[in-house]
Amino acid sequence: MRKNIDLKVFLVMTLICCVWGGQQVAMKSIQHSISLTMQIGIRSGIAAILILLFFNKKEKILYHLTDKKLLLAALTVGLLFSLEFFLVSAAISRTETSHVSLYLYTAPVFTAVGLHFLLPQEKLNKYQWVGIGVALIGIALAVRMGLSSEKDWSFSGDLCAVAAGFAWGLSSIIIRCSILSTAPAACTLFYQLAVTSITLCGYALFFEDYRLVPDGTVVINLLCQTVVVSFISYLVWFNLLRKYQVASLSSFILMTPVMGIIAGHIVLGEILTPGFISGAVLLLTGLLLTILFARHAGKDQI
Repeated sequence: MRKNIDLKVFLVMTLICCVWGGQQVAMKSIQHSISLTMQIGIRSGIAAILILLFFNKKEKILYHLTDKKLLLAALTVGLLFSLEFFLVSAAISRTETSHVSLYLYTAPVFTAVGLHFLLPQEKLNKYQWVGIGVALIGIALAVRMGLSSEKDWSFSGDLCAVAAGFAWGLSSIIIRCSILSTAPAACTLFYQLAVTSITLCGYALFFEDYRLVPDGTVVINLLCQTVVVSFISYLVWFNLLRKYQVASLSSFILMTPVMGIIAGHIVLGEILTPGFISGAVLLLTGLLLTILFARHAGKDQI
C-alpha cells in the first residue's frame, strides 16, 4: 500500500524539481567549453558507473542482462533515452532553456495517450481527454506565440524539445509494457545511462567539432550534473515511486518546467513573451487535469 504525500516528501520533491528544472541552464552555461552532447555523455557514463558500483551486488544489474528479452528492452529504452537527450542538446543550442524545460514535460501527454490504447487499466476518461486537449492547445500556442520576430530560428529548437518529450513518453510506455516494469529501478536507470553515454560520447567525438576546456567552472558544473542530477535525484525519485502514490508525485513534477522557466529568466536573462506564458499555463493546466482526474478515477499513474 503506497503512502500519501507528507511535508517531508513535499520538500524533497520541491528540491528535486529545482534540480531538474535548472539542468538545462547548467548545460547551456558551459556549452562554450564543452559541447552539449559531450556533457550529457560524460555525466551519463559516470553516473552509470556509480550506480553499478553501489547497486550491482544488491540489484544484480549485470546478471539481469543475461535475459534476452530484458536486454532487448533495455537497449530499446537506452536508445530512446539517448535520442531524448540528443534532441534536448539540439533544442538548447537553438532556443531558450525555458522553452526546453516546458516542452520536455509534454512527455506525460504522450505516455497517457499511448497507454490508453495499449493497456485496459490505463484507459483515459473524458475529463482526462479534456485535460490532454487543453495541454495540446497550450503546446501549439506556446510554440507559435513564443517566437519573437528576431528569433524565428528558435522554432526548430522548440520542435526538437517537443520531440524529446515524445521520446521520453515513448520510453516510459516501453518500460511500463515490457519486462522492465518488473526490473529494479536501478537496473533500468543503469541501462538508460550506459547506452546514452556510449551513444552521445561517440557522436560528439566523430561528428561534432569536439571541444573541452576543463577549467574549474566546467569541472564543478559537470560534477553537479553527474552526482546531483543523474545519480542522486533520479534514485531518490525512483525510491519515492516505490513508496508513495504515483499520481500525487506526478502532480509535483509539474513544478519542474516552472522552475526551469524561472531559472532561464533569472540566470540567462531569457525573455518570456506573453504568448509563451499563456501557452505554458494552458499546458501545465492540462497536465494537472489529466493527473488529478486519473487519481479521482482510482488510477495510480498516468
